[in-house]
Amino acid sequence: MSITQSNRSGSVRVTVVMAPYSSSASISATLEMLESANFLNVVKQQKAGAPNPKMLFDIETVSMDGKPVQCSGGLSLTPQRTMDSVTETDLIIIPGFLFNILLALPLLMPVSKWLANLYDKGATIATICTGAFVAAQAGILDDKQATTHWYYAKEFKRRFPAVTLMDQLTVTDDDGLICSGGASAATDMLMYLVRKFGSVDIAAECSKKLLVDSCQRSQLPYMQYSFKRNHEDREIAAVQNWLDKHFEQEIVFDQLAKQFNFGQRNFIRRFKLATGETPNQYLQNLRIERAKYFLETTNTSLERVTYQVGYEDSNSFRRLFKNRVGLSPADYRKKFQV
Repeated sequence: MSITQSNRSGSVRVTVVMAPYSSSASISATLEMLESANFLNVVKQQKAGAPNPKMLFDIETVSMDGKPVQCSGGLSLTPQRTMDSVTETDLIIIPGFLFNILLALPLLMPVSKWLANLYDKGATIATICTGAFVAAQAGILDDKQATTHWYYAKEFKRRFPAVTLMDQLTVTDDDGLICSGGASAATDMLMYLVRKFGSVDIAAECSKKLLVDSCQRSQLPYMQYSFKRNHEDREIAAVQNWLDKHFEQEIVFDQLAKQFNFGQRNFIRRFKLATGETPNQYLQNLRIERAKYFLETTNTSLERVTYQVGYEDSNSFRRLFKNRVGLSPADYRKKFQV
């Protein structure tokens, strides 16, 4: 029996959205992962002698008007149906939008309204990467946990303060709203969906056959800290420039404040107002980012790296690094060294 001849009765109805500026890779990855799960599920049932093997997922694709959609990278994808023709489904998957989400978001208001309507009818909503913006725009993520790509976490929080953003996680699931962060995290979420709506054993088979990990990860190792500089406090900007050049030195902030003609309390207040952090938090982040650079680009020992970024005790620095980055310095080097 071929896959296409299998009985689809009882399958999970999945609607995959194609939208302008969306990532064609996240759409194709979704379709291929779910079709792989279908194939492996049918094979499993055939080996067990099942007379009518069934699909796990009954998959359809939609766009707002049913017409082909221009995706990122210039690829055009053709859906099967219009979005509004789907009035009932079990699972809706929203693709990621790479770096196009802020441009695309106003155009996607019809998708957001449609999502809210079907979520109210009981559909589960799953978003890939920056697709979480589309769900948040619908209001359905308010007072829920969610995640998105770490690069857009600050903008997400600014636009949707009612959402509890767990930007360190690659997958969240809260009351039928499933989100993933980052392009590779789409695989984490798709494996999660196969386990949730299919079975643990089929998810394990997908992991082995497709050579993908089945465990959830953290976004922490991938995050690059963004130092706020688009403020108007020139005196604090001068302090930041000085820290950029002297972060490896022993720094006493009382003395630094005097050096730049600040009173201690006024220095801390203005620094936090301008940068969003205390001077000590800022310095720690500066040192961690520099340590990451040394680990990525050199073979310098951890003891030397520790000294180069302004710390003396490599054991203490190792603990600090792992707490902030989610990996030990050695594991970080293995993962990211050029």
